[in-house]
Formats: sequence, C-alpha cells, structure tokens
Amino acid sequence: MLWLFFFIVIIFLSGVFVWSLKREPDENELKESDLEEWNCPSCGFTVQMGTECIYCGEKKPAERGEQ
Repeated sequence: MLWLFFFIVIIFLSGVFVWSLKREPDENELKESDLEEWNCPSCGFTVQMGTECIYCGEKKPAERGEQ
C-alpha cells in the first residue's frame, strides 16, 4: 500500500514538472528591457529595475525603435 502512495506522489510531481515546462509565456511578465538600469531624466536617480522612478514617479522614457 505504501508503494501506491509513492507512485501517486511521483505521478503528481511529474505532472507539475511537465505543466511548468509547457506553460505559455505570460504577456504581463517583465520584458528584458524592463530589467535594465536607466537614469531618471527628472531627478537623475539611477533606477536599477523597473519602468518607474521610485523617487519622483517618472516613467522610463521609450527607447529608440520602441513604441
């Protein structure tokens, strides 16, 4: 009976692993450009990650070629 329990646990963990590999990419995930460091044009603070300055609230300016 113990082998049945372990078998079910292994099948469940295998299913979770396969599901995580086949997951569709989420559109809300951060783009790589959102992870880059940039300088705020308003206050000069160096924002290390994100698209908004934590001090003045200024949004990251759009890069050339990006709309």
